[in-house]
Amino acid sequence: MPPDPHSDLASEIAYVKTLAEEGRNAPLVGGVLYVIWGAVIGAASMLTYLRIVDVIKIEFVGDLGFWIGALAIGWAASFLIGRRSGLKPGAFTIGNRTATSAWFAVGVYISIFWIAAVLFRGHFTLVGIDPKTIFGLIFPITFGLYGIAFYATATAARLDWMRGFALAAWIFSLAALYFINDPRHLLVGALGSLICAVLPGLILMRREPSDIV
Repeated sequence: MPPDPHSDLASEIAYVKTLAEEGRNAPLVGGVLYVIWGAVIGAASMLTYLRIVDVIKIEFVGDLGFWIGALAIGWAASFLIGRRSGLKPGAFTIGNRTATSAWFAVGVYISIFWIAAVLFRGHFTLVGIDPKTIFGLIFPITFGLYGIAFYATATAARLDWMRGFALAAWIFSLAALYFINDPRHLLVGALGSLICAVLPGLILMRREPSDIV
């Protein structure tokens, strides 16, 4: 028997009303998505760096297929595991809807940018631009967008501590830009993924409700 949407809506309204009466805001849900992407990108970046400096000798690590696989794992895990976040109490509050929209848009744009960089490699070479330079821009752009998403989420959900992660993301953006065309930009990407994705994700997971509506 399909779930009753009216019952789900009533449960959601009752939950938010209870929080309001207690003087609390609905906690953000979806921290697991931060953890998934932070872990996937952080691990892929670190492995690629170790391959470049010959610490590990596995040929396919860091190549195009490796990163396609990493992105596929991230998106698959997001839909299979992260979709449960949308069923938790408070998922439809303005704070959660803003956060979900902002981070989804960030993920989509970064993926599109990466795909475009792959498809346009021949064009970049023809016009005298090293494709590695374009790929080197991914982390500066990524962390810059992270900062914007963190700041918007902090404002919508009234979470002042999240602005600290926005600042951290912008710092990592500048650091990644400084090390562009240097293998160390991958270390910046790995560390930034842990601090600006995994860490806030774990904080949110500890605070979010465990019950499914």
